[in-house]
Amino acid sequence: MKRALILSGGGSRGSFQVGVWKYLQEKNWSPDMICGSSIGAINAVAIGSGMTVEQMTNIWTRSVSGRQKIYKLQLLDFMANALIRRRWIPLMDTTPLKNMLQSSIDFKKLKRSRTEIIISAVNINTAAPEFFTQNEITIDHLMASSAMPIIFSPHKIDGILYWDGGIMANIPLLPALIKEMEEIIVVLLSPVGHEMRLPEPKRLMDAGEHLMEQSLVSSYQNTLMGQIIGDSKSRINAILPDSSYLRRTNIKNLAKNIEQNNADEKQEHKLPKIITIAPSKMLGIPSLLNFTLKQANALMADGYQNAYNQLKDIV
Repeated sequence: MKRALILSGGGSRGSFQVGVWKYLQEKNWSPDMICGSSIGAINAVAIGSGMTVEQMTNIWTRSVSGRQKIYKLQLLDFMANALIRRRWIPLMDTTPLKNMLQSSIDFKKLKRSRTEIIISAVNINTAAPEFFTQNEITIDHLMASSAMPIIFSPHKIDGILYWDGGIMANIPLLPALIKEMEEIIVVLLSPVGHEMRLPEPKRLMDAGEHLMEQSLVSSYQNTLMGQIIGDSKSRINAILPDSSYLRRTNIKNLAKNIEQNNADEKQEHKLPKIITIAPSKMLGIPSLLNFTLKQANALMADGYQNAYNQLKDIV
């Protein structure tokens, strides 16, 4: 069975994914592919570079905990330049994050990973999500994939500016569908999009939180709708963005083969088994940039427990 793990974006909520990964490792569940966006891309690359669960836990509890270890707030410069309409300066300087990732991740080992690692970033010129494999991922790809617009600065890849992959593909399911993975575990960083019943928004802040949470899963829901309505990958492939990764997968030939198979009544297209794991409650907008030890530990524990609750009869 071909398996894929999809790690969504969600800022400092990413520690939740470490808890899920710990459970999967204990159950000897190994994916053939890991796809990630934004903080999910960082966790995907960490796994692909050979980091153990213990090392990833240490990153989150020692290297990441504390805002000053991830970014530098430059509020005065941000506001001053905005008011006098000078050159835009992002709200936060992510140089500390870049230095931490460069010192922690073995990019040479990543290229040798037997698990296919794919991360997404959005091309600012075309507004299209693009996907990159472990053979080409550098620190610039990783920084681009996690560059929240306006808050963080975009990063250049081969001279082209890219922004956070979560803008257009926060839950990058497409590569797993293209490669015809049979079992896909999707780790959400929001309860929205999962099967649980959410509280009714009663205040303006509640409504704002719901809207933000729904934006995190919108691309995922659209992909699922395309999968169900089309009932064949050829229809999905017809609307895929023109990214280098997708071109390399030879979409046209794949679509042609699927159409031929669908024409044969004896060969029915089998939909993949998709399992979602999500936080057990609404986390609040501030949790996206809350790089504290308290939240990291709480979300890792919640990730492990939710993985157990949702996978104990499956994995």
